[in-house]
Amino acid sequence: MDPDFDVHDHRHQMKLLRDAGDVAVYENREKLRCPACSEAFDRLMIIERRTMSFPETDGVPFCLVRRDESLALFRH
Repeated sequence: MDPDFDVHDHRHQMKLLRDAGDVAVYENREKLRCPACSEAFDRLMIIERRTMSFPETDGVPFCLVRRDESLALFRH
């Protein structure tokens, strides 16, 4: 799969669950594969914010920071 995964190209294969303007969450209905690991994914979150914090869901909260040429993940 192309690493520049375009949601619009696959919108008929996913269901929009939430759209807050700068964050959207989709459900993968047709076993689309992740462009990073090639495994099927359950949910896709598109984040347009520069920073994002995630609460603890499986024991470890984490934050993401988009930098000019990279994405940093901070586990807490």
